[in-house]
Amino acid sequence: MKKRIPSFFSGFLTAVLLLALTTTALAASGKVSYNFANVALDGETRIAAGKDITAANGQQIPGSILYTDAAGGKTNYLPIRTISELLGVEIGYDSAAKTILLGGQSGTAPAAQARWSKTVDGNRVTYTSAETESTYDTAPLYRPAWQAEGWGLSSLTTDGRGVHSAYWRYLDGSGNTVSLTCANPGGGSFGFQPGLEDSVKNRRQVTVQGCPADLYMDIESCYLVWENSDGVLFTMRGPDEETLRQVAESIRPCAKEAPEYQLSWLPEGYKQLERSALGDTVYASWIRSGMSLTWMQSAESLALPEGTPETVSVNGVKARYWAAKEPYEESPVEVNGEPLEEDTTSLGGVTITSGVVHGARSEDVNTLVWSRDGVNFRLQGALDRETLVRIAEHVTLKK
Repeated sequence: MKKRIPSFFSGFLTAVLLLALTTTALAASGKVSYNFANVALDGETRIAAGKDITAANGQQIPGSILYTDAAGGKTNYLPIRTISELLGVEIGYDSAAKTILLGGQSGTAPAAQARWSKTVDGNRVTYTSAETESTYDTAPLYRPAWQAEGWGLSSLTTDGRGVHSAYWRYLDGSGNTVSLTCANPGGGSFGFQPGLEDSVKNRRQVTVQGCPADLYMDIESCYLVWENSDGVLFTMRGPDEETLRQVAESIRPCAKEAPEYQLSWLPEGYKQLERSALGDTVYASWIRSGMSLTWMQSAESLALPEGTPETVSVNGVKARYWAAKEPYEESPVEVNGEPLEEDTTSLGGVTITSGVVHGARSEDVNTLVWSRDGVNFRLQGALDRETLVRIAEHVTLKK
């Protein structure tokens, strides 16, 4: 069935279409024209009249805007990002403060912030400490206070001596990841390479907790880097700017410590692969015949597998058990292209223990989770339920 449109509305729609096709529109009592003028810098035309330009997000926008007021006076406007690129001035936007940032923002930075330098090589960005020696006794203990529903701590890794840096990794139920690296000055270099070529070129300067920060937008994630007044470098990666900024603003020093527990019994043959401890969190892994066993304790919520767990008991305490969704398959470790037949080998006079450590949401390992005295525990491995429960029942306070 066809619908007839009255002639008045037909004329109105035609007028709307004509206005949409023209490059001139009315604004207040004046007139606005788009792409009216050429723009030249040092005698070279950089923007041609009648041409749009491409914004950072790929959208086509006017290269220039001419406003003619009611008295006939004319004023030309250019997009502020275009001006910054023409003059070589850095530009950023602080959405929280609703402030456009032009040039360096050293005026907002604490005076002590000069301990890390940034270098760019193609699409790779590296932040390097200007200090060569470190006098720290422990890695910087900072952690997000914000943790939305569904997010949980997946792992903690510190550097070899545990004094330079700490790497925290969080997961949510949709497979999104937020990672945070905190590094003391004197801790070397930290870098990343976005997959999008324009990520580095289109870097934005924002502020995090009053400190200037670099924001890089990548294909499916973004990076946020800043240095605080104590010279600690923070490097974050997350799924989107909003999540990353929200987590970053909640990061606080965390001096809280909890009793440290240990696994006082393990099946024969397991060798420790790694161990990191910081504040109330401990993360460790063991390996046996290519099979990993991971253990974590923290006062924070821990990342959990998908699905509905079974209810079991650990020393009379209610615990949750997730069975693996698929059979475990051993992944051989190679050194110089040769598979290792043993978990431990000697390379250059150094004994190396190697293996594949499965993540918190790996579907080919079993998971046991329980809580005790305000501490959350997670145990994962290619071991049956009875063996995991037995290990859990031998968790004791570390002396």
